[in-house]
Amino acid sequence: MKYIEHIKSIILFLLVALSMTLTFLTWNYKPKYQTIEDIQVEHVALGEQKALNRVVKPYRLLFKGEENFTGTISSAVIDTLMDELSEMEANDLTLINHNLSDDKVNEMLRMPNRMTLFFQADVPIPTFAAMLPFHNTKDIPETTFDRIVIDWSYLSTTSQLQFLFINSDNRTLYRSVVKVDNKTSFKRNFIDQAAKFDNYMEIERPGTKSLYVLMNPTEVVPYTYSVGTISTELLKRILFTDPNIVQRNIESTQSERYTDGMSLMRLDMQNQSIHYVYPPAESLSPIAPSILMKDSMDFLNEHGGITEDYRLAAMNYQKHIIDYQMFFEDLPVYSDTTFTRVSTTWGDNRIFRYRRPYYVFDMNLPDDKAAKELASGPRVIEQIQSNLTTNINDINDLVIGYYLEHDANAELITLEPNWFMLTENGWERLTSEQVGGVEYGLE
Repeated sequence: MKYIEHIKSIILFLLVALSMTLTFLTWNYKPKYQTIEDIQVEHVALGEQKALNRVVKPYRLLFKGEENFTGTISSAVIDTLMDELSEMEANDLTLINHNLSDDKVNEMLRMPNRMTLFFQADVPIPTFAAMLPFHNTKDIPETTFDRIVIDWSYLSTTSQLQFLFINSDNRTLYRSVVKVDNKTSFKRNFIDQAAKFDNYMEIERPGTKSLYVLMNPTEVVPYTYSVGTISTELLKRILFTDPNIVQRNIESTQSERYTDGMSLMRLDMQNQSIHYVYPPAESLSPIAPSILMKDSMDFLNEHGGITEDYRLAAMNYQKHIIDYQMFFEDLPVYSDTTFTRVSTTWGDNRIFRYRRPYYVFDMNLPDDKAAKELASGPRVIEQIQSNLTTNINDINDLVIGYYLEHDANAELITLEPNWFMLTENGWERLTSEQVGGVEYGLE
């Protein structure tokens, strides 16, 4: 028993030594971690992003000189104007009139040294402020306009333009004075060029706004394109959170259905479009027009959804809907059988509905078709009054555009020039027949 205390001391020493060794090893232990490479998230896109001023822009510029109206729909001229606006600065907006009469609108456009920008849809002024910088953006009202009259009467002496923002439906008129740093450029690109643009005629109508139509017959080239399509797999990867669980169901020869249990995408072969909906996001909570515009554009630009020349065409901010109309060669494209718009409906912090064409123009196919001569605007007005039951006062605008059709196998796209009548019910093609060698667009 005399060795028990010695044995205890040795064991205690060993335990202390072991504890110190383990502690030392723990402090100095460096595990060999495998290097984790950065995960690259694949960005899926249909096309390139589009600048706001290439989507929200006028479809026509109308100039009033000392005597005559001239105008242009040229994207080159319009884009140059939109770019120059970004180099200017506007002062505060002033409400001039909240009960603007149609006669007053007509009078403003007739005054010399003025240019009018026509927009298809109401444009929120805060959205426009992202393209034309304002001196004070905090006080810009959440209001909209569909025409801007630019008065350059005092440009040479003051280096300033007067901007008149008109809302035809709400009958409001706002004014802002805009400083022009490069008045030489503005004069060269627009004022000096105005006389070279197409001649327009004002069609006066009692008690309502005038129409402005091309004075002379116009030749427009028809086109034929082979059809390309956006792949369903690409659309699935863009619109569904987990494309791997999406189920496909062929409903008919003209319709396919894709769903993940929460959202639905339907392919409409007849209209060559897809219609996506995410029901949980449905919301009618108020959204300011400028916020709605930003949400819609951000969504589309995230996946390059503005694949062709689509331009703002309609806005219903109460229902959160924004439509973008297809344009081709500076002309709007319409169709009875094929969808020619991109439409977004915003929901609760995300997209609720999304409808768009899934066809794209692939290759221009040369053919033997000659340019089509369309009648002058006054001639079209005459034929409408003679042959149609439509009241001339019910027409919002008369424009030249393209009528789009697919062939029976959806392998070719034809784009045929025509006059179109725009009313509250939408557009109507004025079909053509030959009279005296001139296609005047009615039958």
